[in-house]
Amino acid sequence: MSKFLTLGLLALVLVLGARAPQAQVTGLSDWNLFIDPGHSGTAENVGIYGYAEPQKVLRVGLALREMLLTRTDIDTVYMSRTNDSQVVGLSQRTDMANAIGADFFHSIHSNAGSATANNVLMLYGGWRLNGQTVEKTPEGGGRMGDEYEEALATAMRLPTIGNYADRTFYQGFPDTHDNQWPYLSVNRQSSMASVLSEGGFHTNSRQNQLNMNAAWKRMEAQAFYWAILDWHGIPRSTHRNAAGIITDAESGRPVNGATVTIDGQTYTTDTYESLFNRYSSDPNQLANGFYYLEELGAGTHTITVEAEGYETATAQVTMLDTEISFTDIQIVSNVPPVLTDSDPVAGEPNFPVNDPLEFTFSRPLDPATASPAFSLVRSSDGAAVAGTVSYEADNYRLVFTPDAVLDARTEYVATLAGTAAT
Repeated sequence: MSKFLTLGLLALVLVLGARAPQAQVTGLSDWNLFIDPGHSGTAENVGIYGYAEPQKVLRVGLALREMLLTRTDIDTVYMSRTNDSQVVGLSQRTDMANAIGADFFHSIHSNAGSATANNVLMLYGGWRLNGQTVEKTPEGGGRMGDEYEEALATAMRLPTIGNYADRTFYQGFPDTHDNQWPYLSVNRQSSMASVLSEGGFHTNSRQNQLNMNAAWKRMEAQAFYWAILDWHGIPRSTHRNAAGIITDAESGRPVNGATVTIDGQTYTTDTYESLFNRYSSDPNQLANGFYYLEELGAGTHTITVEAEGYETATAQVTMLDTEISFTDIQIVSNVPPVLTDSDPVAGEPNFPVNDPLEFTFSRPLDPATASPAFSLVRSSDGAAVAGTVSYEADNYRLVFTPDAVLDARTEYVATLAGTAAT
């Protein structure tokens, strides 16, 4: 709905966990997984705004473990660490996996680089020999990397730079590598099929604000869960989950504190009070606008979005059974705009009579309604000044250029009538 205004010039652990009494998915009873959340603590590989890679990947791993244990008949899920206080050395991770005879080793990471880079990458143990890629034995990491790559890129809605044999990724594509073994320690020292996943860049501002969100990490785990089923050739179990980003329609900025309702479930996007105060002293600095609702009913549902200072918005979503159902929604502010700057300012005694007048607002104007709503009149007799209205700064600034120079030492009143919309 348009809004109108009128104004004048003014340590290592083995985790077994409990499973659901009746597993929904069968076929994993003779297979186990070792989950290795990369790095340790909260001070290693700190991303922008202070949220660290080991914090994020630990919670992705914990969520993946929970999904596997409660939804499937998997034999065992091991983890190299289960909290932020445990410090696990690089060789300790693979030593434990080797000692217990794990079937598969998954090292979960996020990437780092320029502030604008953001993508998905998978790395399995391998090298080049006589023009061909050779995967370490036992094989399986390359194929799991394929499944992870597709599932994670789809869930995170990020581009992928591929699934590579690790020595190829780091040392290129010669006909034959000098070293005929995996490049990465976790692939080289593990005695089972293995892969390392890089899920987005924690040095990317937008991505790291999403990483902070607890449900975002569950969504990443959901992607890995489905990919594991794909790797085993098991049909994906049905989980109708909806996700998206709520943004301000004018600025494009994610909206904090927006409540999303779908099929009787609600989710409120993160706020400074609920989350971002841990990473910033500025209440307006951080936002992600992310929502995630799990296990919704089949069919098409109405999405209702409510937020303070915004018009209620609705949209429709048709649920997918084995993929995330994404719906991004823009919401429109219902806060009337205010004049934030003007040239001249109210009462200005020395404004050049041949200069255009400029008025900057807190929200962009609709030219079709604002142009005819603007007027400039002489105070003494109400005579209107003819001129042309134009816009700058994405319609935040209205510019009035008189057809003739204004009278010197004369007071004028500028008005934007209530028919002007934003």
